[in-house]
Amino acid sequence: MATVRNVAMTPSQCPTTEAPGPYFQKEFFHNGYIKSLKQLVHFYNTRDTSFAFPVTSGNCPNGTIEKVTCWPMKEVPNNLDTTTGMLGLTDKEEDQIVTFLQTLTDGFTAPYPNSDTFTGQCMTGGSASTQGNQFLIPTPPLPPCAPEICGVPPLPSPPIP
Repeated sequence: MATVRNVAMTPSQCPTTEAPGPYFQKEFFHNGYIKSLKQLVHFYNTRDTSFAFPVTSGNCPNGTIEKVTCWPMKEVPNNLDTTTGMLGLTDKEEDQIVTFLQTLTDGFTAPYPNSDTFTGQCMTGGSASTQGNQFLIPTPPLPPCAPEICGVPPLPSPPIP
């Protein structure tokens, strides 16, 4: 994410991005998979732990909860950034990071001065860690990856100072 400025902005009718709400459903990442700041922080905290499974979205093993105790495999394994993913944060520490991210909202709306013009409905229910799960759409089986793409080892990342 290049910036988190105004990441917590919501229409005035839906005062938060976090369940149980009423909340405004946000979407993060290129495909909208992550639905809240809590899920975003939880992802970066746990995605490389025992919560990582070789399954596609909507197909987590019985006894696990997608986006909570199960992270499906990456779409493109060579894109994995291993500098985050196993931070060892507690649930309370995740919540504290979410609270901090929400402070980065300054209300600047240009060039969209009418950002409160919202004709949808606020969502309710669930919890911040599981929000969005009731809307999972199972991913169909993926075709095999072309060896020209998936057979190429990733370039080593430069060390982080």
